[in-house]
Amino acid sequence: MHPDLETLVDLHRADVELRHFDSELLALPQKKAAIEAQIVADRAALDAAKAALDGLSKGRKHLELEVQDFEAKRSKYKGQLGEVKTNKEYTALLHEIENVEREIRTREDEILEAMEKGEGGLARVKSEETAFKEVEASRRDEIRAIDASILDCQTKRAEVAATREKKVVDLKPDLLAEYSRILQRRGTALSEAKDGACTMCHVKLRAQVYVDVKRNDTIITCSSCSRIMFFSAPPPQGALEAPLPH
Repeated sequence: MHPDLETLVDLHRADVELRHFDSELLALPQKKAAIEAQIVADRAALDAAKAALDGLSKGRKHLELEVQDFEAKRSKYKGQLGEVKTNKEYTALLHEIENVEREIRTREDEILEAMEKGEGGLARVKSEETAFKEVEASRRDEIRAIDASILDCQTKRAEVAATREKKVVDLKPDLLAEYSRILQRRGTALSEAKDGACTMCHVKLRAQVYVDVKRNDTIITCSSCSRIMFFSAPPPQGALEAPLPH
């Protein structure tokens, strides 16, 4: 392969890798943020369930205090029964006692209902907390793996970028300018010729052009997409074919 074309292929390969790393470095933090947001949402849901359970407990205690107050009133009214002078006063006290006892029964029913809800809520909260801890641990593992992937991408990208800079230095200024112009316009500056066609725009090459491209001894551009063409000879029989840059 012509040295200039070989340098261009190396530069192209580096740019493809850099684009891949840039895509990963954009996607990975977003994936991490989504996982962290889900942890926060799950924690908020668990905290809300705990708060609701705490509200039930506080409500039940408030009802119990009300029962105590009503019981004190009942005792007071019963104590006054022996002190009244008239049947009317006696009947009025009995009526007050009846009202207080009705309030006590109502509160006791509400306390029982709160206790039942509290027991069921406590069981649910314990179950949800156990599930949350398991899921959170798994998600924290995912986040650590993403952090490792980000660091790996950053390291590899820096290595590829350094290699690219060396290739840029080796390339003639006019070829570098042409490469940069095509790259900016097309997204990729090179295209492999395969089966008589440009693999990027899929336009069939004239037979002689394909023959010339296969020699890899000069700079030839695709007449359709203007990308610089190169040819990769098939690997020897039985050898593994390396992935080609596109």
